[in-house]
Amino acid sequence: MPLTKTNTNNAIRGRITPNGKQEKDCQAVIAEITFADLGRGAGTLHTVGGARVDMQGPTKEGANIQVQIGKGTVAAAIISNSVQQTTDPANQRGAANATISVLNQSMDSGTVWELTGTLP
Repeated sequence: MPLTKTNTNNAIRGRITPNGKQEKDCQAVIAEITFADLGRGAGTLHTVGGARVDMQGPTKEGANIQVQIGKGTVAAAIISNSVQQTTDPANQRGAANATISVLNQSMDSGTVWELTGTLP
């Protein structure tokens, strides 16, 4: 089953709208995500300027990843456990790219996105 990106249409709680510089920092920090990040425990994964990517910890659905500035959230995504089980290096990069994509879409829409499906 291919990867599926879904807008849950659930508004991000505590959402802040970044200004121009903050948005560039958010885009840059999102771009630093790698496949290995998807399986990490709770904590900050990457920081660029005032923006950071935080792993909120695993949920029963998968990894809860958020882009934050201070105490506010700019973007949020749930990455399914099945996506994290990808073993092929090329597909792992695809899973990381899809994660980057859903976080950017979340930042643009102000809603939580989900990444589901499986890869070989």
